[in-house]
Amino acid sequence: MIHSKKAIGFFYCVGFLAILFFSFKTIPTVSFSDFSLFEWQLKLVLKGSLHLPYPFLTTDPNLEFFPLPNVFFHLTKTNIDSTFPNLYPILFSPFYWIGGKMGIQLIQFLLFFLSIWLFFLIKRDHLLSLILLFGSSIPIYTNLIHDTIFIFFLEVLLFYNLHKQYPFFVSLLSLSLVWMRPEFVFVICLLPFYFEWKNIWKQYLMWFGFFLFLFLTTNFIFYSTIFPLRLFKNSTYHWNPEIVVYLFRLLIEQIPAFTLFLVLVVIGVFQKKFKLQFLILIFFTCLILVFSPNTGGHNTPRYLFCLVPFYVLSFHSNLLETLHRKNFTMILVVVLTIYSVYQWQYQTKELLKISKFQSNTLASLNQIPEQTIVFNNSDFSFVALPLIEQNKNLFLLRENPEKNAFSTFLVSNHINSFVFVELPPSPYAIPNPLVIPNCDNDCQFRLVDQSTLPNAMLPIMVTRYNRSFPRN
Repeated sequence: MIHSKKAIGFFYCVGFLAILFFSFKTIPTVSFSDFSLFEWQLKLVLKGSLHLPYPFLTTDPNLEFFPLPNVFFHLTKTNIDSTFPNLYPILFSPFYWIGGKMGIQLIQFLLFFLSIWLFFLIKRDHLLSLILLFGSSIPIYTNLIHDTIFIFFLEVLLFYNLHKQYPFFVSLLSLSLVWMRPEFVFVICLLPFYFEWKNIWKQYLMWFGFFLFLFLTTNFIFYSTIFPLRLFKNSTYHWNPEIVVYLFRLLIEQIPAFTLFLVLVVIGVFQKKFKLQFLILIFFTCLILVFSPNTGGHNTPRYLFCLVPFYVLSFHSNLLETLHRKNFTMILVVVLTIYSVYQWQYQTKELLKISKFQSNTLASLNQIPEQTIVFNNSDFSFVALPLIEQNKNLFLLRENPEKNAFSTFLVSNHINSFVFVELPPSPYAIPNPLVIPNCDNDCQFRLVDQSTLPNAMLPIMVTRYNRSFPRN
């Protein structure tokens, strides 16, 4: 272990200052992708609503034109709910109300380092705490409106309660994590291999069964399904080797704790100190890689973050004796610190680049005078979510507009003009003219003009359509 208190303090300070620096750099960033949805939910909670608004539900009962992809929302009767649980928006909305995005950044910054401190209290090993601090790209989420840091804190809090042998909180936290992130089922399976269960397993199972009944009942009452919404909306799986390769590359690049874990596993094999739990951990890692429904977005291995503390806990064994004897621990932490800070800097740079594109696009969309904007790319509809507060009508095409009676939907809502925003080649183009079926006057929506979206950094096309009436 690292014996010098000055060295220990130095590395903690480097992590603290690095994350703080990147937080300040990302203050002006604009939310995009599912970050936009989280920010929308925060604003809705502050208005006293836990449901996503859609004033066209009566004319679009199947939500064919709702501005978000299907995996991000769930319809129950007349309520539209985000598949992201409302716990994060509810708990973090006061900080958003007080300080906006900076308020969220501050509380997440504190939660992250509180997680590192709780983790230290479990093993009392600074080397493990420093590896957890620098061993992944999780810290960049302190700067973003997302539940990743909150989930990370709850996971470490689960470990701490298990270390203290509190079965009530362990069962509640473990089930809550599974409900918010289905991949945490692997975490539950790994817990008995890394913590002492002899004295609490009966109580844990009893409380787990009790909370499971409450969760299933409550979920069915509110959402008409016993499954967590994240699992229910991603129930269809399609094997995609490109996703597996992409996630594995991100795993190697952004979770150096995993690489260190593999190195120590190899050392353990040669020293005949290999443990069953390491094999299970590798197996679960492979399962997540293979069965991930998508990349997780954000250019990070988000689905694998739940296993990061286990990679670190695996170091707390005789496998580290080789490093201790040869005084490699200081070298290990120095290399890990330099590599991780470089990775954080690179990812922050990419986030700023994406945010600049999004902010330019949003500013240009905000200048469109028409009230109705139609997209066929969900990336653009996410960017445009703030325009809903300006009473803009946002619609997302999921298929050819001639197949889903889009023109009829527009007419039934008395919309006589709209703007179509697309990035060619378009998956679903709007024809010219867009014919309105069953119309007495054979009405049509005709193209008025077409231009590129200014300052958008991409050749985004803006096409205006007006409803035309044939002359008698």
